[in-house]
Amino acid sequence: MRLKPAVSSFLNLIFPPRCALCGAVAPSAGMVCPDCQRENPCVHAKKRIFVPEAGQTIVCKVPYEYNGKIRQSIIRFKFYGQLQSAAFFGMKVAEEFTENKDQFDLVTAVPVSAERLRQRGYNQSERIARVAAEKLEIPYKECLMKTADNKEQHKLEKKERKRNVQGVYSPIGQEIVGKRILLVDDIVTTGATLCACAEVLFAGGAKEVCCTAVAEVELS
Repeated sequence: MRLKPAVSSFLNLIFPPRCALCGAVAPSAGMVCPDCQRENPCVHAKKRIFVPEAGQTIVCKVPYEYNGKIRQSIIRFKFYGQLQSAAFFGMKVAEEFTENKDQFDLVTAVPVSAERLRQRGYNQSERIARVAAEKLEIPYKECLMKTADNKEQHKLEKKERKRNVQGVYSPIGQEIVGKRILLVDDIVTTGATLCACAEVLFAGGAKEVCCTAVAEVELS
């Protein structure tokens, strides 16, 4: 239920919206303060990920680099329950597709295992994806499930990451058949996770897959 403008303005006076990156008072909910906006500009990167089993190359659009306050905010969101950041992250990934949102039929997210969901209480990528879907006015659907609690990707070397995610994802239902899908994650490094998910979506009948993440990590 949406609040009436007068009620919303009154609440903003008592509980002013806070910057998703530094916690200072922000112009509006889901935004960042002018200083953080200036210090953390969008890079609008494009990463191409080859999905060998499908014989296709998918594109991943990323607004930020994974460093500075962006990195700190993602860590707080992902591991320490700062869930309000989902509004900002979802808005930024949606902006990468505003001009061509008609190319998608649905939005979905990289899933987490049942064990990880139990421990954390939420799937951070799903939170971002749901906001992005609302901004783009595209339905959000759960299309994938994670069937194994594998090792965390950020703890592995580059050569181990692809093997670590092989066979751990499965499709859900028939929602993906013939669909053009926007797949959302929080961060992208080698692209192994997105590749594994895209492979399952293509195998399940998806027509097209495009990806996005909040930030890109550069491996040394």
